[in-house]
Amino acid sequence: MSTFSGLNTALSALYAQRRALDLTGQNIANANTEGYSRQRVELAPVQSLTRPAYWSTSEAIGDGVKITDVTRLHDEFISNRTRTERGLNEYLQAQNGVYANVEQAIGEPSDTGLQSQLSDYWSAWSDVANRPGDMSARTQLLSRANTITQNMGTTRQNLDNLFGATREALDADVSVVNQTSAGVADLNARIKLARNANMPTNELSDQRDQLVMKLSELTGAAGRLNEDGSMDVALGGNLLVQGDSVRNLKAVGSTTVDGIGVAPVQVQFADNSSVAAITTGKLASGLEALTKTIPDTVAGLDSVARTLIQSVNDQHAKGYDITTTPPATTPSPQPGGAFFTGTNAKDIRVAITDPTKIAASSTPATPYQGDNANAMADIAKDPLGADTQYRNFVVDIGIQAQTVSRRASSQQVIADDVTSAEQAESGVSLDEEMTNMLMYQRAYEAAAKVISTVDTTLDTLINMKR
Repeated sequence: MSTFSGLNTALSALYAQRRALDLTGQNIANANTEGYSRQRVELAPVQSLTRPAYWSTSEAIGDGVKITDVTRLHDEFISNRTRTERGLNEYLQAQNGVYANVEQAIGEPSDTGLQSQLSDYWSAWSDVANRPGDMSARTQLLSRANTITQNMGTTRQNLDNLFGATREALDADVSVVNQTSAGVADLNARIKLARNANMPTNELSDQRDQLVMKLSELTGAAGRLNEDGSMDVALGGNLLVQGDSVRNLKAVGSTTVDGIGVAPVQVQFADNSSVAAITTGKLASGLEALTKTIPDTVAGLDSVARTLIQSVNDQHAKGYDITTTPPATTPSPQPGGAFFTGTNAKDIRVAITDPTKIAASSTPATPYQGDNANAMADIAKDPLGADTQYRNFVVDIGIQAQTVSRRASSQQVIADDVTSAEQAESGVSLDEEMTNMLMYQRAYEAAAKVISTVDTTLDTLINMKR
């Protein structure tokens, strides 16, 4: 090897170690950048003879070092699993929030909840049975009945409002999905152009993977890396993003809980109105809340209201009131009319405003008896009555909420674990980068020393005959 060849070898080392130092600085600068994958310089020796021929010769000594690639340390298998687990985690966390809102709307257990108010209502019937002629007992009964209807109406309105807010959130999330999908397609196009021009694409790939992760958290979408560096995103077997092409989504269906029987809420592809298969992610939770969780809760509350209306009205019709028609001073008992009006929790009302219209007696001959009021109070013990039905309704919601909460807690641990594993694979370790920096620094200094030594040697050689 000639002396000048030694200079070239040392110079290649200077270039390579300096580039490695630059990349180490890039890693350190982005140590706290979300989604950044650390990079590594790939070095390879430059062979003195790369194309052997018949008359070729070689001194068996290389011609230095070259940079073959800047590798993005990223494991696509780990990333795919992270997307899956985080999509399921977002679904369960959102479901946990839905049940928390449902439980808040129902307000049980509570001293002022419907269960307590029903108990007070049946107790008021017992008071009327004990004092059939006492107007204060009858007035108290009507007051407690009105409290029940107001509570049911308020609870139903809260559930209606929850449905409306969840429906608006679904529209907003679908809009975010469309914007994110467009971002993935744009980055796919830029990555392909950059690769065709032999330009680096590591930072673009990081940005693209962050957007795909966001799509997974929203819809449970899966990513598939292509040979050209682009990534396709599939949603339930249908491509949401293919290269630089995008299929937008749209949310359709009723904006009120009462209208879902006619227009169920769905998320569809905008180009052909086919239903998008969304099973995990935040959107899946929103869809389940709008098609099952909230409607089932509303149906349960309405069923309690219907049972209460039917059972009370049926028993009230069997009794007689203490209607007094002036100038008479003694009652002219009339059969009991409807105590409640309406068909569900939304429109249930107390039909009676006059306390004398309460049918506490079972016979017109003795209007001041309270046997019908006693029978009314006994409805609370009916295993198929409104009280039992409401208790079962609340317990069922509580069990479902507890189940979702436990699953959400377990899934959060799994999601954190896979995220940590991905971070360990592609995240920046400052300790490692500092070690690399010292290694490249020493290599750079050694290459500079080689050049200095060769320079001294050349100076000695040139000035030998002076």
